[in-house]
Amino acid sequence: MDKNRQLDRLLNPRKIAVIGASNSEFKVGGIVFKRLLDSRRRLYPVNPKETAIQGHKVYSDVASLPHGIDLAVITISAAGAVNAVKQCIEQKIPNYIIVAGGFGEICGEGRELENELSRTATADAVNILGPNSLGIFLPDENIDTIFVEHGDKALARDGSVACIVQSGSIGVEALGYASNTGYGMRAFIGLGNKSDLDENDFLRYFGADKKTRCLGFYLENIENGRQFLASARSISQKKPIVVLKAGMTHTAANAVSSHTGKLAGSDNVISGAFRQFGIQRVYDDEEFCDATKVLSMLPGSPGNRVAVLTAAGGYGVMCTDFIEKKSARVPLVMARLAQATKDRIKADTFEFTSCENPVDITASAGDDMFSKGLDALIDDPGVDIIICIAFFAPPGVTENLIDIIVDKNARTDKPILVFTKYGPFTDNRIKNFFHAGVVAFPSVERAVKAARFLVERTQIKQRSIKEDPAGFAKTESAETGTALADWLKTVGPSRQPDEFDAKQLVSRYGIRVPRSHRAAAGDDPDREGIAQGIDPPYVLKVCSGDILHKTELQGVMLNIEPSGLSESFLQMEQRFPGQPILVEHQTTFTGPEFIIGVINDPAMGHAVMVGAGGIFTEIYKDTAFRLVPCSISDAMDMIDELALAPVFDNFRGMDLDKEKLAVAVSQVSRLAHDMGDRLNQLDINPIVYSKGEWTALDVKVMLGP
Repeated sequence: MDKNRQLDRLLNPRKIAVIGASNSEFKVGGIVFKRLLDSRRRLYPVNPKETAIQGHKVYSDVASLPHGIDLAVITISAAGAVNAVKQCIEQKIPNYIIVAGGFGEICGEGRELENELSRTATADAVNILGPNSLGIFLPDENIDTIFVEHGDKALARDGSVACIVQSGSIGVEALGYASNTGYGMRAFIGLGNKSDLDENDFLRYFGADKKTRCLGFYLENIENGRQFLASARSISQKKPIVVLKAGMTHTAANAVSSHTGKLAGSDNVISGAFRQFGIQRVYDDEEFCDATKVLSMLPGSPGNRVAVLTAAGGYGVMCTDFIEKKSARVPLVMARLAQATKDRIKADTFEFTSCENPVDITASAGDDMFSKGLDALIDDPGVDIIICIAFFAPPGVTENLIDIIVDKNARTDKPILVFTKYGPFTDNRIKNFFHAGVVAFPSVERAVKAARFLVERTQIKQRSIKEDPAGFAKTESAETGTALADWLKTVGPSRQPDEFDAKQLVSRYGIRVPRSHRAAAGDDPDREGIAQGIDPPYVLKVCSGDILHKTELQGVMLNIEPSGLSESFLQMEQRFPGQPILVEHQTTFTGPEFIIGVINDPAMGHAVMVGAGGIFTEIYKDTAFRLVPCSISDAMDMIDELALAPVFDNFRGMDLDKEKLAVAVSQVSRLAHDMGDRLNQLDINPIVYSKGEWTALDVKVMLGP
């Protein structure tokens, strides 16, 4: 059976069995059964110790249940739950929600029980949600299996946000709080331990669900990360996807021998991957609720120019500060109002109105002044977003202001976001706005963040239109893989490549490297040919695959002229007896040093990085990551994310070619793609701009088995 059709029977079942149902209002089975009474579905309680529950006939065991049941909610202990699933399969029940804990989260015997559930789900083609799951809540259908308090009565019906959460408590507490100010939920799914169904299943299901306009995920780990991202790329073109990813730790345990590895960590890789595949990341439960709320109600923003209308000057100044504050998400700017707009506002308000942005119509303002001020800002072509600071304290402002803002919101495609406070009545005011279709917040900062979510959403849609997901740079020499195969043969299966080998590899992918020669131990530095074709001055380096950080060990000598080559060579041999020595041209360059790297992330696979390079790379930590394959467009976005990005805007007369650096990043991405798991890590550090091209001055490659 089609997976989505099968999940329909899980999320919209006609007949539900509750294994472990009870008359006790203190037992999980009793709470779940009582909640399901409002569902208007056929209910089948199973309990050998009861005869009737809430007026329903009780079945003494699973074997006595009738056929045709869509869903079994299992509320008994871990060991009993596994046996109950097996018995229910005999009754042809296709879907299960397992509430009990005591499985993989406690290891040992619990882990084996969970593995048994996974094997059962696969072997018998059934769907298991959990174990350790709070279950599901679909307000429109009155289907609710959540046994803890979760603000269900306050949540708006006809909602459009699908919330899929790994931790039930975080989900219900966040959404319960959000319901105080209005929140429209399509569905709540508690994933639990994900023995079978996981975020991929529900991403696809709600991505195709007509009632869902926004998907929100709280995840601690991502199962089949590449599959999740691939699905998200296509779905995010039509619907926003918001992810609160917890566990921001450095889990790449093998990533300790290169700069890239030390800077990566799964979290940095995941952040880059989310940007690359159109996912909007949030960092706490408040952002999760605000982002999913605004993105489910508004389609995006035509641009990032924000106008602020306020009757409280101080809040207007605060709002400006938040708008102009640098953000890693997307930049916002204060809109420059047309003179006609300013004249119009002044004519409709007071002579003393401050008509620059923010527009302060003062506490003497009334409803009509707010109305005309909004009209002027809506009509100004230089305004993309309006933040209306709506206060009800001024004597001229009445409850009618809500209807005024609602009316303006309905007649414009420009997002109107509201910040309002009214003492103990604040939540109720915001809820009234919500039910009228206007997004409002109780703080200036949250309203500005909402504007950033909208601008980010528009950028994702625009990028998806033009982006070729496989559009990384290609070179003729890399097309057949012959050059790569030849290189691997020269390195051999047992040793790690040294710097000379590594530079030979990246040069096959179009990365320029200095002209160089690798001298074996004992070679005569005066012998003809050792520096032939290499222009002075020279650099000498110890050249060993086992010595990764040469500078710290005095393994690099600079500014060597031909007359001093022999002596310098001997000094290097004395420091590193028996090791090859690399002789190469010392490159002069313009501007700062950069780094390009690759790491094989344990969760996401190969990721490419670009950032501020040189010996202080790990101090700057100015980096951006994307998964492989990385297109040139992705690489341009990466460079734009860096704090160092302004150097490409003719900073102090530096003429650096950003697109050529992006091509180099994409070329390295293709290298990693071609090598697959054979490549463990790669560092080009630094790569510098010299004579119109980016040149790799040092390259490290670490191979896997």
